[in-house]
Amino acid sequence: MKLKFDGKTKTIIDTRCPEDKILNGGNISVCYTLISDDITKGEKPSSTPFIDRKGEFSESYGTLRCEDIDTTLSVTEEEIGLLFELESKNPILSEFGVNLPFNFMGKKDGGGWRRQFLFNSPYASQDGQIIYAYLTKPNGNNIVVAIKGGADGWKMDYSPYLGGHYFINLKLLSNFDKVYKTQRRKHLLTFAIIPVSDFDDCLQKLAAFYGVPFMDYDRGGGCIGSEIELKFYGKVDGFLEITGNTETMLPCSDRYKIKLAGETKLIPVYKGKRGAESTVYGYKNIIELYKMSMNAVDMKDVEVTDGNLCEHQCWAPAMLRFLSRFKNCLSGAEVTEYENKIKQLLDVVTETDETKAKEGITIFAFPQKEFPAYNIYGNNRIQEEFFGITLLLDAYRYFGDEKYFDYAIKTTDSLLENYQKEDGRLERCNNGVWEDYTTVCCPMIPLVDMANFLADKDPIRSEKYFEAASKMAEYLFCRGLSFPTEGGVAVEAEAEMEDGSISCTALALLYYCKNVKKVQKYIEKAKEILDIHESWVIKTPICQMHGSSLRWWETQWEGDADGPAICAGHAWTIWRAEADYLYFALTGDKQHLLKSYNGFMTNLSKIHADGKSYSIYNPDMINGGGFHGRAEEIRFEIARKFARQADSGLSRYVWIRINDTSFLDGLQKM
Repeated sequence: MKLKFDGKTKTIIDTRCPEDKILNGGNISVCYTLISDDITKGEKPSSTPFIDRKGEFSESYGTLRCEDIDTTLSVTEEEIGLLFELESKNPILSEFGVNLPFNFMGKKDGGGWRRQFLFNSPYASQDGQIIYAYLTKPNGNNIVVAIKGGADGWKMDYSPYLGGHYFINLKLLSNFDKVYKTQRRKHLLTFAIIPVSDFDDCLQKLAAFYGVPFMDYDRGGGCIGSEIELKFYGKVDGFLEITGNTETMLPCSDRYKIKLAGETKLIPVYKGKRGAESTVYGYKNIIELYKMSMNAVDMKDVEVTDGNLCEHQCWAPAMLRFLSRFKNCLSGAEVTEYENKIKQLLDVVTETDETKAKEGITIFAFPQKEFPAYNIYGNNRIQEEFFGITLLLDAYRYFGDEKYFDYAIKTTDSLLENYQKEDGRLERCNNGVWEDYTTVCCPMIPLVDMANFLADKDPIRSEKYFEAASKMAEYLFCRGLSFPTEGGVAVEAEAEMEDGSISCTALALLYYCKNVKKVQKYIEKAKEILDIHESWVIKTPICQMHGSSLRWWETQWEGDADGPAICAGHAWTIWRAEADYLYFALTGDKQHLLKSYNGFMTNLSKIHADGKSYSIYNPDMINGGGFHGRAEEIRFEIARKFARQADSGLSRYVWIRINDTSFLDGLQKM
């Protein structure tokens, strides 16, 4: 397992797989700004707050030099991997670092998606002394990039096309531009690119590289009093437990008992040297946590969004399910408050006066423009309607109002009649382009739920829905390892391997097998897909990240709307988490039960002491700047882990889906 560097071609060769490209779309180069540059003014480029300068290297007598800014790059082939040292003595530099245009997933001429990287698990210590990024490949030839000696951090260049859906270039930065007001370091950057087999191997090699201990755990948290398993890498004397301003030194152990609600930091220590920090999350009682989350739902959070039924009204089904199961935990005033909030939304959803209908929320009972009856008003995103079915069915179960039941049926009928094709796919035309919606937000779930609910009430219609679900499942099986989704295709890139479409394909097949008919070939296909999707599962031992799906473009709309930036602990992580749970339920595989647990925990660990939550946890240091057109319109600051803007929609999706698991009964006992 070794990497080699060719100075003449500036090419990195991985001896494990010499045919796989490490870089694609350019060579290693210098990235920089000048002290005289003002990046806060002018036109803002897409998917990044600014465009910096770039300096290319040329080889002279075995040395790589960038003459423009008097910079040298030395490369040494070490046993652990390739060691790089970038240095400049030019006093006029502000930002200073290196461009690493890795062969990221989707790049043209990249050898296919199995041979391309995902920016899987980044980490940066608060003092900048430990900074690494674990890059995964579906074929298993992974690498880790690690900065040694301190630096300001890293920045990802996201694609300027297709809404930032692709990684383009990783920057390692000794210094951020002066506008970010970080400490001024020497223009010196030391980093390594290290081949690794998996995350366990990654942490082992990082411990050796930094000379300090690292740690990992089997789960990111749990109920107070429950234990998690710890694993240490490198020499270790013990570990610090940090809660607030209190530090406690604990002896080395492979077990840790959760003591407090909220986040706790755990830092391994050897001879007084602190290693890489991890975090775990604790809660007193899962039902109490659920109630806190529901009590903190704030309509002002929803009002700053477009309010659509898919992403931004998830609080309502979550609240209905709490009322249905745990009403006895609420006071009379709380019950009234919950019911009033839900009814106000339901009134909008079932509005028949077009002058009062709201785009993306109202399921309009009459045809309008190009839309059929019982389509979402003014919007062609059919996932809004499928989420609406879940809301309406839950509302009927709780309130008993036939209107909600009627709407749920007619919406389901409309969706199948207008969008399901003969082969089972769900397809919608957008601006003359047909898009596959079969795995956009997993429509299999509300379809199967309706079929099962109607089994005794309306057997004929129930069978119709079961048949639609059966055709959908067979289509997904036959679709194989192709994962189309909404949003179009970028001519600049290969067809997208989109996280949500991958996880929802597995989820749909397993949901069908668990709730309709167990079909072994579907279970086997789902397992194949889950194994592939493992490259999209974040490993960093931070509770909001450990077990999260890798997503990043939603941060252009969600949080503070200043992405692209990784949105760890995103609600759509639950698609993977629920698929893992269903695979366990169908096969008894406890490894997938643990994976499911961690996926749910990434969302639960975003809940703060006051019950408020956030749509994202953001490990990026410099976000993409959102959809603004001018630099003057964005904030040039180091990004927050949690957004300024709290969320009451997507952050409650976890509660909708956790109700279909046993975790509410025994999450703490796993």
